Amino acid sequence: MRDLFSFLPEERVLVDREDLLLYSYDATPAKRYPLAVVRPKSKGEVVEIVKAASRHGLSLVARGAGTSLSGAPVPCEGCVVVDFTLMDRIIEVDEANAFVAVEPGVVYEELNRALAKRGLFFPPDPGSGSVCTLGGMVAMNSSGIRAVKYGTTRDYVASLEVVLASGEVLRLGGRYKKSASGYDLKSLFVGSEGTLGLFTEIGLHLVPKPGRRAAMTASFDSFEKAARAIASAVAARADVAVLEFMDSSVVKAVEGFSGMRLGSAEALVLAEVEGSGGEVEGEIRRLAEIFRGAGAEVELAFEEAEIAELWRARKAALPALARVAETLLLEDITVPVSALPQMMRRIGRLAEKHGVRIATFGHAGDGNLHPTFLISSEEELARARAAIEELFRECLTLGGTLSGEHGIGVEKRPYIELEHGAAVQVMREIKRALDPEGIFNPGKIF
Repeated sequence: MRDLFSFLPEERVLVDREDLLLYSYDATPAKRYPLAVVRPKSKGEVVEIVKAASRHGLSLVARGAGTSLSGAPVPCEGCVVVDFTLMDRIIEVDEANAFVAVEPGVVYEELNRALAKRGLFFPPDPGSGSVCTLGGMVAMNSSGIRAVKYGTTRDYVASLEVVLASGEVLRLGGRYKKSASGYDLKSLFVGSEGTLGLFTEIGLHLVPKPGRRAAMTASFDSFEKAARAIASAVAARADVAVLEFMDSSVVKAVEGFSGMRLGSAEALVLAEVEGSGGEVEGEIRRLAEIFRGAGAEVELAFEEAEIAELWRARKAALPALARVAETLLLEDITVPVSALPQMMRRIGRLAEKHGVRIATFGHAGDGNLHPTFLISSEEELARARAAIEELFRECLTLGGTLSGEHGIGVEKRPYIELEHGAAVQVMREIKRALDPEGIFNPGKIF
């Protein structure tokens, strides 16, 4: 295999089984060894990798940090993994146009640390932000706790440099704010899960870093009350940057994992407001009154250390649950915010009907929930699989979507036609037009 990629130094073509193990899985139960791993450092090397794979009938799977929750970067049968973590340069920060150009291996939090010195930031804030790469974020259209105010990664992608299956390099978009010129091909590649081409450069729009923030916890005696309060806050146009939800099983798991005390509520809502001084205080107090009116016990936090502790608790949700059960099936549904109370009721009914344990948390301010199935036996796994299909159907009947931020990958591939119907065939035709031999990430999405 090293002979096929002889243009790369030997140490950047991995073929030993111990090395390949690290690339055989992501954060899902899926696992498969690749034939090899190649580690480019430049656009030219990526082009040569694509040409070599095409000549020899090999498939290519792009990979960043491997934090995906959909199975998208898990190797397919007989494929080569392209590891982009060595392409980690911040190419340019253009302060005048609030724009940054990066290579795909740049880590999300490292980018924001560099931007903070210039009073700028890139907002989406995924849970894996300390390690996930920008290439992976764009490929999956990832987002996180700040999407309720700022939107998703797609909203910030200004330009892309993409290597196609032919080896041709496309430059799409620019640092301008708007364009009415031709098809929006740039957006087609965002969220394409590595199935259409390989990114070698990413341009992002940026926003000013907020000057001040305040946070709040709201404890409820039922998750339905919490869901109704969240819907009320959004309907009241509360200017929140973050609006998160954890049910009692998640709260207990986080307390056991972190040693933090979060209270004995059936549901806990965490919120953050940011902006200038007086604006922040006024808005967090308005939000507090909305939640008190819905029956919550509310506590406010204005000090940075207190606020950081709250978000440490929220980001501990997944690792905390991983200590409760041997296997987690973490789902990622989104419904209109007004449908949150109905969706939460239906999750409770599904847990009871199928005899499964479901711990739910998520970015409730934009309707994105993560019902997490806790699995400790093959029998529980079978029951959970049956419940998950029903969960997806319930979500879609409420006008929702199968994935808010994790993507389809292999985990949700059997269900995509439930949501998109005949449009899936259009997606397949686009895939064939751009990748006629199917060398990029085959078996994902479809």
